[in-house]
Amino acid sequence: MASRKQPQTRAIFDRARAAAERMRAKLAEQTGGQYEVDFRTAPLSWWRERWADRTIRRQFIENFIYIRDLETNQLVLLKYNDMQDDLDEHLTGKDVVLKMRKGGSSTLHLARKFANAVVLGGRTVRIFAHNPKTEAKLRRDVRVMYRYLPSHLKPKAKKTASGGLELLDDERGESTIETIGVQPGFEDNPRGDTITDVLITEMPYMRGDTRAALTAILEACAPGADITDESTAGGIEVFHSVYQDGKNKRGGWTAHFYEWWWRRDCRREGAYIFTEDKQYFIFDPSEPDAKRNEQPITSAERKVCARILQFLIKRKYLKRGAKWYAPEVAEYLAWRRAKIEERGEKTFLVEYPENDKDCFEQTGRPVIRADYLKVTCDPSEPLEGHEYWIGVDTSAGTERGNPAAIQVIDFYDGRQVYEERLKLSPDLLAYHVASICDRYSRAKIVPERNNTGYATVLKLIELGYEDVVYKHFDAPTRRALEDGRITPEEAAAKSQFGFPTDRANKPLAGIALEEAVRKGELGLSSQLFCDQALTVVWHDDGGFSALSGYEDDLFMALAIVWLVARTMMGTFTGFMDVVPEAGDARV
Repeated sequence: MASRKQPQTRAIFDRARAAAERMRAKLAEQTGGQYEVDFRTAPLSWWRERWADRTIRRQFIENFIYIRDLETNQLVLLKYNDMQDDLDEHLTGKDVVLKMRKGGSSTLHLARKFANAVVLGGRTVRIFAHNPKTEAKLRRDVRVMYRYLPSHLKPKAKKTASGGLELLDDERGESTIETIGVQPGFEDNPRGDTITDVLITEMPYMRGDTRAALTAILEACAPGADITDESTAGGIEVFHSVYQDGKNKRGGWTAHFYEWWWRRDCRREGAYIFTEDKQYFIFDPSEPDAKRNEQPITSAERKVCARILQFLIKRKYLKRGAKWYAPEVAEYLAWRRAKIEERGEKTFLVEYPENDKDCFEQTGRPVIRADYLKVTCDPSEPLEGHEYWIGVDTSAGTERGNPAAIQVIDFYDGRQVYEERLKLSPDLLAYHVASICDRYSRAKIVPERNNTGYATVLKLIELGYEDVVYKHFDAPTRRALEDGRITPEEAAAKSQFGFPTDRANKPLAGIALEEAVRKGELGLSSQLFCDQALTVVWHDDGGFSALSGYEDDLFMALAIVWLVARTMMGTFTGFMDVVPEAGDARV
């Protein structure tokens, strides 16, 4: 049986030859077909003149940069694999890459930044590693790349005081390449540099304050710097935040994600799928026994196979019309099963992701587990006969401050129907909430009354919405009312407008919201809320908040309105009711 590595190697060299042909065709077009270049002897000045061309940069890397093959422990030219090929085509210069283990992302970025230093000159390259072992390995990789450059392209070099490399260039000035670890207490070290090329690798696993380190690194970057932040998933933390910025086109970042099947070696050679009693099974000849044949392929596995099939067709490893049970797909599935059995599914999906959500392990103890945070309904306009409640998390409305949040739920069927984040001063926020109140059939309003909330509550009352603004009973008043020791009118006189998010009530709001989402009593219509809720965790003191660097305004607005609407006794001027315990979503 042919080695499974042969097709992979052929594919790599086929792509390299195709890239070379594209380069020759481009040069021929530019020169009217009169110019033919021998890449192996072209001087550095030739490459420098054309370096803005992505195809030229790739040819330099694939013809002159050597790396150590980890399987064979031999030095080989870096020929792009599938992931490297695709990633190189889509890099923008400020990139965050969510990757699988050992896919070649770090190698590609290191080679690109090293090549910039050699060809362009005058570059300040900084490689930030997550531990001393990786720092030392990346430093060795840079030395290998330099040592095996051909003599006509190799600049003179010397070691820096910290063990890095300084490349001497009389025309453009020296380039320096330093590999640095992020250490606790030294996160500000990059501030003194003017960095042109940055590679940050495995940020979630760095030992120092990663947010402080990232801030210092970015502030040290020169305008137009080539910045890469790449990692496997490691929790809801700073890298996750940067990746979300890239997905949402914020801060100039571009996000890239690669599932594990981009690695062509993630296969079990010879595996195939067969049917028996109208079920699908997989035969894996590399297994010493047939125990896997007893496990039918699940519907979840079939979905994974369908995605692998799409990938193989797109990359031209299979022809259009191939089925999900093709032998080429079966080899991936057999590998997947073996890896999950070895590491467990949770660890597997972190190190070998299949989507860009499940792989992020939640840091801390989440108020709502990630597997419950899914959009289950759509936003909607008000419906006749339905009753709506509005939750408001207020803010000062300043440019640098946190935004306010508004959540509207349909009390009739337990759905989140409207959501908004905005930065308005407390009084202007009241006007906006009032307009939403009118739009949603004179909805009841549950504003937070802490801090800036007082001003919003007072303005709502001034505007004539006193009859729909929530008034809160404290615990003694509620007990007195329940025992019949005071009348509803006396209770209303003792209550205050707005919801106090204090130590007693805030945890109750979190608990009630978690139960409602987990049981499906509250339908979620906002992916933005789901993303924010991932970062809201319990603390040892019994309270909860968003992780450092994240916000919880949408979470709080929905939590307080759900608690009041479903599980607490509240009063509205001219309206008194005991709302039901959280249970059936339809009242």
